[in-house]
Amino acid sequence: MKSYRLKVKEDFAGMRLDHFISLQGVELSKRKVKEIIDAGGVYINRKRARIASRPVNPGDVIEMQYNLENLKRIKQRDYEILPADLLFNQHHVIAVNKPPGLPSQATRDQSVVHLEAAVKKYLAVLGNPNAKVFLVHRLDKETSGVVLLATSAEAVTFLTGQFRERTVTKEYLALCAGIPTEKKFTVECFLSDIDKRSGNVSVVRSGGKSSKTTFEVLESNKALGISLIRCLPETGRSHQIRVHLAHKNFPIIGDKRYQPERKSMAAELDSLAAVHHFLHAYRLTFIPVLGEKPATVQAALPPNFLEFLKAGSFGFASG
Repeated sequence: MKSYRLKVKEDFAGMRLDHFISLQGVELSKRKVKEIIDAGGVYINRKRARIASRPVNPGDVIEMQYNLENLKRIKQRDYEILPADLLFNQHHVIAVNKPPGLPSQATRDQSVVHLEAAVKKYLAVLGNPNAKVFLVHRLDKETSGVVLLATSAEAVTFLTGQFRERTVTKEYLALCAGIPTEKKFTVECFLSDIDKRSGNVSVVRSGGKSSKTTFEVLESNKALGISLIRCLPETGRSHQIRVHLAHKNFPIIGDKRYQPERKSMAAELDSLAAVHHFLHAYRLTFIPVLGEKPATVQAALPPNFLEFLKAGSFGFASG
């Protein structure tokens, strides 16, 4: 892995990002620099840069990390979106059923494929090879389900405004350890930012961001000590649902970060839970464009989640 840290001087003000980097003695062509930017390997002032033509400003600190061999392997490890994964495609708005294990956006390791790139490739197959794809919101890597993307700046602005105003209705499904005594309960607390060392989010008394989720127990298996819970988040903090459930002592099955020690289950269930945690963005309601009625999209459960429900005799699996 190679890395560069560059600071923009006055002489380069307004220059394209990819052109600026290629002139800084990095021994990479402008085309290769653009590939690294597209793969998520360039940051401006600690924020990922997504557009190679973006102009740089005096004082900008640009960091670039890349591995040329990893860049070569991207196509070999590409994730293919299937027609069934595309839940909505109108008004420059796209809804996709993200599988568990796929990052929503580019990571520092350019060999790791991500949802944005997969959607862009799918649109090229549909006849739009130059489409720009913007992620409207994110899911954690192991969380599956509905993700919204947009193909125009206007659509991004309109959709992010709805998330900011909390008019988007989000419904998740979680398989949790433990059986709540209340059918419905709410967790409202302050959450910290993601800790840079541990990667964890914590419940704090002050100094954090407000968060609120309402939960409803759909089914429980007393023999296994496991519950299927509907989660309705009103805010959208990092790891919110996972932290809220762990805080109530109902951690999500398979969550390696917030359920490090778990009760051993039958071998079949253990093997399923070892693959990814069981949190799924099941349903999302939003207004696709001004003047339209709200649209609701629903994402089918991933195979492991569904298989776990069937093995645990949960009625939802056959509903």
